[in-house]
Amino acid sequence: MQSYKSLNNINQIIDNYDAFIIDIWGVLWDGIEAYKYAKLTLKKLKEKNKNIILLSNAPRRAKIVSDKLSSIGINNNLYDNIVSSGEVCREECLSNKKRLSLLGKNYYFIGQELDKGIATNLQIEEVSSISKSSFVLVCGTRDFDHTLNNYKKELNEALKYNLPLVCANPDKVVIRQNGQLITCAGILADYYHNNGGEVFRYGKPFQAMYEKSFTILRSFNTKLALDKVLVIGDSLETDILGANNNKLNSLLITNGIHKHELTNSNNYEVYKNSIDKLCKKYSAFPNYIIKDFIF
Repeated sequence: MQSYKSLNNINQIIDNYDAFIIDIWGVLWDGIEAYKYAKLTLKKLKEKNKNIILLSNAPRRAKIVSDKLSSIGINNNLYDNIVSSGEVCREECLSNKKRLSLLGKNYYFIGQELDKGIATNLQIEEVSSISKSSFVLVCGTRDFDHTLNNYKKELNEALKYNLPLVCANPDKVVIRQNGQLITCAGILADYYHNNGGEVFRYGKPFQAMYEKSFTILRSFNTKLALDKVLVIGDSLETDILGANNNKLNSLLITNGIHKHELTNSNNYEVYKNSIDKLCKKYSAFPNYIIKDFIF
């Protein structure tokens, strides 16, 4: 297993990288408010003339994500661009004629009203009945308190009709500041796949997210090399695995989604063994680990 370096702050490695691809939920905010050091750290990175892409499995348009960040004080002068799974799903699937020739044009929607924007003003139409739809579009649960059990009836009906399912957020869960674990679209997609359904997933850790990010970064610096880009995230299954698959260095934030899986100990060897086990579990291996996104 590859070894990693434990950091106290990002400033320790700042000179090694020209660009950063940074997760949002679990790094910059906790679902309720911005993390304590998030804004200052982004500001320090920009002061060092680093290019920053925010890479999120949010199943909505990038503009909606940007507006939400602004509402908690993370303004767009603190980063260069946002790539969301919702935006990539719209571009790669919902507006892609080749993909739609396989999916059809009538979709049944599962998710929050805010997420419907990824399908607006396209040559597809939402229908209220699974029996009248040609595919299912899943962005997440309709309520943060919902779990997979709230959707099994709908998913089973879609399975009966052999409908393909489009998942605009591969995350399985996210964690809020209050400790609440929120079920995400990835769990519904897993259930559908495990019961024989055809599933198309868009977001991290899949290649299209990183290709789009790198295209944007290359527009700032045409000579940017892969080894000068650092991915920062709190999920081994999405952020770190995505970095591994795309040959990018990565930094794992341990105080995010995995904090309840890690052994809380002042003994570094005990803590390290706990992280090592998690890395093996997800077959994802960071170059660095740090508790919080702090400069």
